[in-house]
Amino acid sequence: MTHPRRRTRRPGGAGGSLSRPMRLAARPATVLLLLSAAVHAAAAPPPAPAPGPAPAAAAVTAGAAAASASDTPPPAAEPGERTAETAAHPEGHVAAAEAERHGNRWFALPVLFWLPETRLGFGATGGLHLDLRGAPRPSSVFVGAVYTLERQGSVDVAGEIYLPNGMLLSGRTRVVHFPDVFYGIGPHTTAEDREKFTRRGAEAVVTAELPVLPNLRIGPRVDLRAEEIQDREPGGLLARGTVAGWDGYTAASAGASATYDTRDSTFWPMRGTVLQAWYVYAPAALGRRHATFGRGVAEARHFVPLGHRRVLGLHAYAEGAHGDPPFTLLPKLGSTRFLRGIREGRYRDRVDWVTQAELRTPVVGRLGAAAFAAVGDVAPSLRALTLQSVKASGGAGLRWRLTEDGANIRVDVAASRLGVELYVLVLEAF
Repeated sequence: MTHPRRRTRRPGGAGGSLSRPMRLAARPATVLLLLSAAVHAAAAPPPAPAPGPAPAAAAVTAGAAAASASDTPPPAAEPGERTAETAAHPEGHVAAAEAERHGNRWFALPVLFWLPETRLGFGATGGLHLDLRGAPRPSSVFVGAVYTLERQGSVDVAGEIYLPNGMLLSGRTRVVHFPDVFYGIGPHTTAEDREKFTRRGAEAVVTAELPVLPNLRIGPRVDLRAEEIQDREPGGLLARGTVAGWDGYTAASAGASATYDTRDSTFWPMRGTVLQAWYVYAPAALGRRHATFGRGVAEARHFVPLGHRRVLGLHAYAEGAHGDPPFTLLPKLGSTRFLRGIREGRYRDRVDWVTQAELRTPVVGRLGAAAFAAVGDVAPSLRALTLQSVKASGGAGLRWRLTEDGANIRVDVAASRLGVELYVLVLEAF
């Protein structure tokens, strides 16, 4: 089944406005800042005999002591993730890093966030370290569960296991119930094209990357997904069955992934580069209700130190699909990572690209600030990409440092021609 390129106009809401996000900003931001103070007080380790700065912790930790923390940064965030469904992951990584740094085996942390796609979300994440003999650094496994005011929910189990030979086994399983919106396919969809639906599904992704050169890991990737599309809006494209994946699918895909990482820090890098790529192929014979398709992602991040703890972050991202993938797996623009100010999935097609820059600077104490700008677009093919329909967004935000390693709560306000959006969550966009 082929993807349509044009939509019939239908009644629907318009983009956001400036006043509404600003009115909403105070409540989630204040909750998160108060939460960080409470968690810091609960998680601080016993006083050390030597004087020094009081460590801020992002995890409530308990249990036996584990191996000392390694200076090697944990893996970079996987490109291509649906950010509105993975809000528990940043808190999980922060909690794991802090537990490791303070010599604890167990970690747990409440989760609070605010995204345009979800409004206020809340939940919890927790897990433990696995100190494998001979491994280059401790491993971690954690589980997270979140629920939002839009009645969206997800449960994740994820892990990063370092083997003695240096191989990194990383994986996740996720179950989601996610009421969402669909604007159609292509770079010219409008607010009147909006239609509601609910996605219920499960997925499992496993990679096994082996170090082949300094800072470079390469290995296989397996991706299993099953999805049902329900609560389709009467009269819409999904209800009429004119879009691939309109009623769901089951797919098994396999391919390869690679990561090159020279950053000096995961949470607040001052210098270094991250290059990531993966590709998977899903034959129709190994699935149900879908044609053969493939998907691939390439991402580059580079950090330039400017002195006095200021840093310029540069980011380029591209995603492509071939064959006939379900509409929920098409490359899409928007979200807290790509083109902040545009809601996730507002534009989608077979190809997308984004470039963005962000200036990050400390202000005073634990308070920091950032300013950012981004451009990007979608298209049905590489040849169809044009500068005439490029989308742009930009904005600024505040940062509150949770940990000595530089993990932050961020509060961003971003604007595009569609309106203004608010983002409140843990860790940087890239």
